Amino acid sequence: MSLCGSTIRGPLSRRAFLRVAGVAMALLWLDAMRPAFSAEDAKATPRRMVAIETNMGILPQFFFPEKEGRDYTLSPYLERRAAHRDKFTVFSGVSHPRVTGAHAAERCFLTGMPHPERGGFRNWVSPDQFDVQLKTE
Repeated sequence: MSLCGSTIRGPLSRRAFLRVAGVAMALLWLDAMRPAFSAEDAKATPRRMVAIETNMGILPQFFFPEKEGRDYTLSPYLERRAAHRDKFTVFSGVSHPRVTGAHAAERCFLTGMPHPERGGFRNWVSPDQFDVQLKTE
């Protein structure tokens, strides 16, 4: 029998089982109670990230503004989000060299890893995953 990576010879005592079960339950409780006992987490506004891949059905000429800076005229797609204008940023002209186009490119949309169509392709951490990692550390 194996318990927590160590091998136990013989039967597991009731006391040892209860000790391990208690520790396991305490760890779950600590993680679940963190927001309840943390005043700064309770008051913080949740951060959101939305990334839109324009080559998958969105027409770039109707999405990207023509002028840069804060006082740009909203494009037809962005007009629908006018109420939230001060809460989002539009990036344009961002492309990844060596990323093959077409449908294979959706695998590495946020990572920029080259050649997603090749066998053995391995992706990397994307900005949305990196953002989640920062929140949990």
